[in-house]
Amino acid sequence: MLHSNKKPLDLLQVGKNTCLEHGSELTFAELVHSHTISLSDGSDLRLRKWVSAFGKLSAWELETEQIDIASKAMIDHGYAPSTVNRDVGTIGSLYKWAKTKRLTPKKFRSPSIGALKYTEKIRRIHVENEKIEALRARSLAVSDRRFGCYVALLLDTGARKSELLHRKWSEVNLESQEILAPTTKNGNPRVLFFSDKTAALLKRVFPKRDPNHLIFEGRVPGQPISFRRVWGVITKEVDLKDLHMHDARHLAASNLLRAGVTLGVAAQVLGHDPSVLARRYGHLETGALKNAQEASWAQG
Repeated sequence: MLHSNKKPLDLLQVGKNTCLEHGSELTFAELVHSHTISLSDGSDLRLRKWVSAFGKLSAWELETEQIDIASKAMIDHGYAPSTVNRDVGTIGSLYKWAKTKRLTPKKFRSPSIGALKYTEKIRRIHVENEKIEALRARSLAVSDRRFGCYVALLLDTGARKSELLHRKWSEVNLESQEILAPTTKNGNPRVLFFSDKTAALLKRVFPKRDPNHLIFEGRVPGQPISFRRVWGVITKEVDLKDLHMHDARHLAASNLLRAGVTLGVAAQVLGHDPSVLARRYGHLETGALKNAQEASWAQG
């Protein structure tokens, strides 16, 4: 048996030598900026007010009480509870990202944990099919032909915009008409399904598809385009100026439930929290279940 002259491997010492430094000295503004560059999720725009107020503070010194005071000030100033809740949620995502990058001090607890959450009015969306078809058609006739594909995918899949904007061609299967979203807001992978019509559109608009490129690659390699400006222009033209990109998700949920799909299945399709879906759309499922039972009576 051959014996090595090497010294025994001390994994504990290796760990000490290679461990990343926790608690990087970052201001809140610097952390927001770094997070935005990494994910291109628009968090810098959403958190502009917060950066203005707390930007010079150490990212690790922001406290839950300060978030609560700022949130209440926004409510008193007339901001919608949903806006305040989304801001606080974005701050939570910011610190979650920092933790995965090992930037936070040891035993650091996000100040968003335990922050006040305000009761929101349920936003129920109903848009006539004619309006949706007008949006689809008008979105095809813009200088950036990719926008039509983006709108078609939003409406077909009910995906969050980030789930589409961060997808690469390697995650798209045009034959089975599926897109794999390996990481979603809920942390679970899911598959996005799209129609024959959208598959044909994608093939026509994207004759060349580099597996390593984002579907909707922006001017900066690896960073997606947002489509925020053109969305505002087109929705105004088709008389849907109050329709948000995220509303396509609400429309998809409504269509699924009206088609007779249960809340449990709809939640899986949309990658949604079933309890939230039940609170928002439970009345639609009740109608679908009633129709199903009435149909069963007719078979008797």
